[in-house]
Formats: sequence, structure tokens, C-alpha cells
Amino acid sequence: MKTSEYIFSSVALLALTLVSCENFFDEKQLDNVDYRPTDVRTSMTYTMTADDVASVGKQCTYKGNDTVPSVYEQKALSLCTETDSAAYIEWKKIASLKAFTEDASPDIYLPMFMATKFPYLDAGTICNVTYPLYEGKSTRQEPFNYASAYTLTEDDYRAIWGGRGASYMTKSSEEKIPDFLKKTFTMVSEGKIMVLDYQYQEQEPDTIYPALSYICTVGELLEAREKEEHQLSGLVGSVESTTYGRFYLVDGSDSIYVYGVTDEAGNRVWKDKGIKKGDQITIKGNYTEFDGEPQFANAVYISHTSAPSPAPRRAQTYKIENGVKKAVYQFKNGEWGLYENEQLYVFEIIPQSVYDALGNTNINNADKTIGDYLRRNYPYAQEKQIYMMVYMGASGLTADEWTFDGTDFVMNTGFVYDVMSFVHNPGAWVANISTYYTTPFVGDGPADFTMHTVALDGLNYIWRYQASYGMTASAYVSGTNHPVEGWLVSPKIRLKKSEKPELTFYHAVRFGNPIDNLEWLKVRVTDNYTGDVITTKWEHLEFPDSIPDGSNWVFRNAGRFDLSKYNGETIVIGFEYNTTIGEVPSAPTWEIQDLLVAEEDEVTAFIKAGNEKRNIVD
Repeated sequence: MKTSEYIFSSVALLALTLVSCENFFDEKQLDNVDYRPTDVRTSMTYTMTADDVASVGKQCTYKGNDTVPSVYEQKALSLCTETDSAAYIEWKKIASLKAFTEDASPDIYLPMFMATKFPYLDAGTICNVTYPLYEGKSTRQEPFNYASAYTLTEDDYRAIWGGRGASYMTKSSEEKIPDFLKKTFTMVSEGKIMVLDYQYQEQEPDTIYPALSYICTVGELLEAREKEEHQLSGLVGSVESTTYGRFYLVDGSDSIYVYGVTDEAGNRVWKDKGIKKGDQITIKGNYTEFDGEPQFANAVYISHTSAPSPAPRRAQTYKIENGVKKAVYQFKNGEWGLYENEQLYVFEIIPQSVYDALGNTNINNADKTIGDYLRRNYPYAQEKQIYMMVYMGASGLTADEWTFDGTDFVMNTGFVYDVMSFVHNPGAWVANISTYYTTPFVGDGPADFTMHTVALDGLNYIWRYQASYGMTASAYVSGTNHPVEGWLVSPKIRLKKSEKPELTFYHAVRFGNPIDNLEWLKVRVTDNYTGDVITTKWEHLEFPDSIPDGSNWVFRNAGRFDLSKYNGETIVIGFEYNTTIGEVPSAPTWEIQDLLVAEEDEVTAFIKAGNEKRNIVD
């Protein structure tokens, strides 16, 4: 090839790359000297890097002197008032977090970034920008940032037991822990968390009941029938008198009638102690018989624990290992009590054995270490279950949360990735904060959508991208209709601040028949995508309007799919093409383009413009 030919070919190739549906050479030949090729992209995506974020929140340069602040710093300063500098403080956080925040949000700063990053793009360009966002950890974790650990001493045991000398705790003595904490720690703030360590035994100490060191079961007592004093434990069964404490004490399949419960002085204690059916109770007394039936007469109350509520929390507020109990207490409304939070599925204190295996006194890599612990100990976790784990970190006692997403345990670091749509209007970029996702498909590829095949029946593909028609699916090849199943799946779409979000798109359906097509062509949505279309639990979104009857290739709006039940969630949309249901007399072709997830007003304008473009009259 000659040099001149090579130069001409290179210039031509470059020109064809730059123009968008325009002929550069035709315009030049028409002597249009003002002509400039345009670059308008309607389905552009960009993911911000750490360097990108740093450039937005870079170190403060404004010192009140001749130093010129950056455009981002100027924007932050312009949002401040004489009495409120919060906007500037929030902007500075971007650099340290390497992420945006709710108060220093990308709609404020990214228009300037886009103008610098893409100076060649023209008005009309739409770009979906993925960026890091710091939402913070859950409010449940906040009190653990200031939690304390305390181990009971010998003096503490004596104080709790009233000087009786036991050097461990039992169920009966644990009832006194809240009062002990209140007297010992007098300067604590509301919500204070304390992890208490102490020796623990099920058996009551001999120092209190020296003649009764062994707790007898109901079955053992009935077998021995020894008419002497015994210490007896079991569940409160059928109650005959809540005044005198007459009930059946139940232990497995065995039961014995208890005739009255008092304290050591002979005072009735049933109501005072709040004993009720289902409670675990320990009493002492003598075995007797009445009309040949076994009884436990004139019993003396020792201790009891309340029955679990009808729907007990799965969250565990303590851990026992090698005779040492760790229990989590919280100071609320002026009183100490065991930590409670019904939002948690599991609340657990990491056992000492984990630290021993690490050979360290703290956990530095919680994501891996505790993640591995959860996988080993909770193999049957369910989606959306929240696991709060209390542990000793590098900087002290803390807690973090993990959520099972259907596949694995994911640690809540407070950081997520969000997507915001930006539109290049003449002269400036503008954030479209009411648009959560949009893509035309036509001419711009499949965007971030992925295609998944479940059943091919010998075909090479089901879904494919066609530049002129968008995303298309068909099971008809070479005169044969095949039973197939294929999915077109969206990227994650976050509806964090949505109010009335809707999904809409344009589609054409050719062939098939209206009844079968409703079975074969479905729109799905989920807020728990596992990465596998089969294992994911999908919601079927019924078509708001009737779908095309299959008689032509005309694209029509599919209607407005209400997504408001997913406000605040992250969703994935799936288009299911499935002709494995029933017979396949005529497989349809399904074509999809111009998809939008946005607030209802945006959807209204989108459909109006889409119908005008296609000359569709309502």
C-alpha cells in the first residue's frame, strides 16, 4: 500500500469512528464549513475508580489566601452558609472514605467530573455512572462501638451471692446481675453495652443448700419413692391453684403433683415470683403419697426461669464455653438487662476457640475469619437473615453484621455501589435522580444485561442482541419450534430513595398466540438474586396491558409495572422466555427495546416521547 493511500484510509477510519449516523465527507463536499461530527451516546456506562473519587474529594486547597480552590471545593463552599459549614465538611469526607455519602452525593459533584472526563461527548448523551456510596453501618451496630468488657471477680461473686462464698454464677444468681451492674457502674449512658464474663454452673452451690447438692429428676424420685427431702427441678405443668402454687411438675414423660410452694419462712411465693405455666422451676421438699398417688408436699421455692415466648427470638445473648459464660447486657431506660433486638436472626459472641485457632487475642480480618465461622456453623442459613457477631477487634470490643444473600454471608461494611443516570444537556451535565436505570438497547448493545440459558433443545442461543431491534428471543429455527428456556437479566438496580418507581419498556411479539404467549413470555423481579435464575425466588409481574397478539412486528409499550413494594431495596429484573410449558405449535419471537426504571412522572414523559417517536396514538 502506498503512503498516501494509508493516510487516507486512516483518516477515513477515524472519521467513521467519530460520527454518529452522519457522512463527514458528504457534508464537506456540500461546503458546510461549520459542520462538526457529533458524539451522542444514549446508553453509556461508566464505573468510577478510586482515583476518580479521590479527584472529586481531593485534599482541601482553600486556605483563605491566593490559593485557588478546585471546582469541587468551590461547589462545596457555595453550599455553605455563614452559620452552617456542613456541606464543606461532608465534601472533605469523600477523600477519606473514597466514596460519596448521602450528604455529599454524586448529583452535586459528578456533573463537573463528567464535563472534565468526557469533554468530547455532545448534548443528548445519557450515562449511567456506577460509584461507591458510604451508607454507614446499621444503627444496631452503633452501641457496640463504645462497648465494654468486664470479668466478675471473687469480690463480685460474694457481693452477688450475699457473702455466701460461691465463686461462680447459676440461674438463680443471674437474676441479681442487673442490680449488681446498676450499683457497680453508676456513670453509664443510655444504650451502653457491656459483655460480662463469669464462671457458670447449672448446679446450685453446696454453700447455700449443703444438704441438697444434687438436683433430682421427677423420674428418679418416682422410682426411688424415698420419703425424705429432695431438690427437684422440672417444668410447671397443669396449674390447679395460682394462689397456693398447686401444679404438676413435669420432666419429660414423668410428672408429680406439687401441693403448695412457699419461701423459707412459709410465705406463699407463687404470685410474688411471677411463676407461670411452662417455667422451669427448682424446689425442695419431701416425697409423700395421697391415696396412693405421689405428691411433693409443702415445697420450698429455690429458683425458676421464665418460659420462652410463643415466638422466641433466635438471637442468643450469651455464649458458654469451658464453664465460662459471656453475656451481653445493655443499659436502657435506667435499668440493665440482657441485650435484645428482634431484627436479628442470630446474635452471637465469638467463642474463645476462634482466637485460640488464630493464635491471637483479637480478630484483625473479620470479613474472612468470621465469614468462615458462619459458613461452618450455619450451613442452613436462609436469605435475608441478619447475623450480628460480637468480637474483640484490633481497636477493642466491637460488633459487625453479616447477611446471607442466598449464596454466601456478606459483611455489612457500610459501603455499597450505586448507579445514577446523568444527561448531557446543552452546556452542562445534569443528574437524573428520579431515573434508576435506562437503556435503549437499539444501537447500543445489551448494556449490562446478561443472558442465561436453562434449556436449549439443540439451539445455539435463545436471547441475542440485534442492533436494529434490541434484545430478541426466539425458539423457532429452520421450520421447527423448540421447547427452550432462556433469561435476560438486568444488573442490580437500587431503589434506595424511590417513592413510586415503575418499570416500562417497548416490545414486539410476532407469532405464537395471545394465550400461550402470556405463559411463555414473562417479566420477573427479585430483591434476592442469587446469580442463578433457577434458585432465585422471582415475583411474576403481570402485564398491565394486553401484550401484542403476535400478528405483526409493531413495537408497543408494555405498560407500567409498579415496583413501589421494593422501595429501599436493590432489585434485579428478569425477562423469561420459556416454551417448555405445554405444546409449542408456534414459538413467538420477542423483541425488547427502550427500557426504563424511574419515578412515575419520568415514566409518563418517557412513554409519551416513545409513542410520538413511533407514531402511536393512544
